[in-house]
Amino acid sequence: MTGSRTGHGSDAVFGRIDRRKFLAGGVAAGAATVLSACSSGTTSPTSSATVQSSATAGVGTGTPKKGGTLVVGVDSEIDGFLPSQNHWDNTGYTYAYAVLEALTAVTIDGSWRPYLAESMTANPDHTQWTLTMRPGITFHDGSQLDADVVVANLEQVLASALTKQALQPITDVKSTGPLTLTIDTNEPFITLPYFLASQVGFIVAKSQLDSQNTQRPIGTGPFVYSQWVPNDHFTVTKNQRYWQSGQPYLDSITFHPIFADESREAALRTGQLDIMASRDPHVIKDLAHDPSFSQINTLSGRVGEPDIDFILLNTEADPLSDLTVRQALARSIDAPTLNKLFGAGITPAATGLFYQGSPYYSNNGYPTYDPGEAKSLIEEAKPRHGGQIAFMLQTIPDPRLIDTTQAIQQMWNQVGCDVSIGTIQQVELIANSATGHFQALTFELFGVSDPDLNYQWWSSTTAAPIGSIALNFARNRDPVIDAALEQGRTSSDMATRVAAYQTIDRQLAKDLPYLYLGVAPWSLTAATNVENYNNWILPDGSREQGFNAGAFNPSPIWLVET
Repeated sequence: MTGSRTGHGSDAVFGRIDRRKFLAGGVAAGAATVLSACSSGTTSPTSSATVQSSATAGVGTGTPKKGGTLVVGVDSEIDGFLPSQNHWDNTGYTYAYAVLEALTAVTIDGSWRPYLAESMTANPDHTQWTLTMRPGITFHDGSQLDADVVVANLEQVLASALTKQALQPITDVKSTGPLTLTIDTNEPFITLPYFLASQVGFIVAKSQLDSQNTQRPIGTGPFVYSQWVPNDHFTVTKNQRYWQSGQPYLDSITFHPIFADESREAALRTGQLDIMASRDPHVIKDLAHDPSFSQINTLSGRVGEPDIDFILLNTEADPLSDLTVRQALARSIDAPTLNKLFGAGITPAATGLFYQGSPYYSNNGYPTYDPGEAKSLIEEAKPRHGGQIAFMLQTIPDPRLIDTTQAIQQMWNQVGCDVSIGTIQQVELIANSATGHFQALTFELFGVSDPDLNYQWWSSTTAAPIGSIALNFARNRDPVIDAALEQGRTSSDMATRVAAYQTIDRQLAKDLPYLYLGVAPWSLTAATNVENYNNWILPDGSREQGFNAGAFNPSPIWLVET
C-alpha cells in the first residue's frame, strides 16, 4: 500500500499526506498535520453519504440468464467446511452459501424465516422448538435431507468445543418423525432461530459427518464442490438437482483468495475478477465512483448492530489483565485521526456496540482520547508489571491494517508502553483468539441482527483459561454482563431487552476488552455484466438480509452481455 493513492483522490483531504511518512514522522506531529489540514476550510472529508448504497443496488433487472462462470475475489482463506470444526469468517460464509444451506435465514428487515426447515415453532415459554424439514431435498451425494441427519448435525455441533458454546441452553435434540424434530432447552431461548441461520445451523450430509472430512463439503446448496486448492481457488459447479426450481443460473463459480485489497482491486479492473469483496475504505471509495462497476456497501447502516473494528485485548494475559493498563490504552488511541488517515474520510466512528438511532443505543461512557491521563495511568501500573508495560499487537498481513497497527503502536509507545507488532494469517488469528494465545489483536466482530447472537462473545460461561477453547475471546468475566445477557435472552419484552443490552454496552465500556476504532466498512463491487448479486429471495418470497460483514450469497447471480 502506498501513502498517496491514485484514482478518485482518497487522500486529497490530507493534501496527499503519505501515511508511511506520517508513521515515520511520529503520531503527535502527524496528527497535528492531519487536523490542521481538516480545519483549513479548503477541503473537508468526503461524507460517507457519497458512497452509500441505494436500496436497489445489486438487485437484478430483466429476465435472468442461464449459464456462464463467475470469478469472485475474496479477502481471506478458511481452514475447512465442517461447521462443527472449522473457523469461518466472511469468506467461510460466502463459500458455505454456495454449497451448504442453513435451517433458517434472516430477512432484510431483521426478522427470521425457515429455510431448510419448512416450519419452526416454539411452545409458549420457548423451551421447546419443533422443526419440520422440507420434503424432497437431497444432498450432493444423493442422500435425503431428513430429521435424523439434522439431529446428527446438531449433536456434533453440541459436542464440539468450538461450537457448543453458541447453543448452551440446548439440553436435547431428537427426531419425532421422518421430517420432524424437537429441540429442548433449559431456559427460554427466544432467539434460537437466529443462531440456526449462523454456522451452527448449516447442515451437511451424514457421509461428511461420519468421515469428519473438513476439505470437501457435501451439502444441499445450489452448487456442488469441484475443486479446492487452499490459498489459490475454490471452484463449484451447478447442482443439477437443486431443490429450488430454476436455480442457480450460473454454470460455475471460482473463488480466488487475494489477501491485499489493492491487489484484488487491480484484478477486478483488469477483468481477472467479476466481483470482489473489500473492507479497505480507499478501495471502496475508488470503486464507488467508477461507472465501470456497481457497488453495494455497508456505510448506510443496516438492521441490528454494525460490524466494528477494534483491538481485542486478552484480559487474562499480562499486562492486559490490568484494568488500569486497558484504560490507558483506550485513552491513548486517537481514533478520529486513525480514521482520517486510514478510513478515506468515509469510515463512521464507533465508541460502542450500536448505531445511533438503534433502540439499544445509549451514551455508554467510553473513555475519551487523553494521552496525558493515559501516560499517568501507565506510570501507575508499571510497578505491578516489573517496571514496564510490554506486549505484542498482532494483525493479518493486510497493508492497511499493518499501517494502522504501526500508528497505534506509536500512540501506545508515546505514553510509556513497549509495544511490538506481529503479523499472522487470518485463520491463525481466529484460532489463536479462541485458544487465548495472544495479547492484543486487530479484530472485527458483531454485525448481527439481534444482540443475543453475541451471547457467546460476552458471557463468563464461554470464557476459559488460556489454552482452552473459548468463544469469549477476550476472556472478560463480568457478573453484571452475565445477568443482563440472561435478561436479554429470556425476555420477549422489548423494553426489558433494551435495558439489558444498554447495560452490557456500558459495562464493556468500563471493562474495556475491546478498544473501538470505528465501524468496519465493507463493499461488494461487481462488473456491469454481473446482475442480482444482492437479492437472495427466500422460499416464502421475502428478501434475505443480503451482503453483511463481507459475506454474501452468490447463488442468485446471473451474467448479461455488455
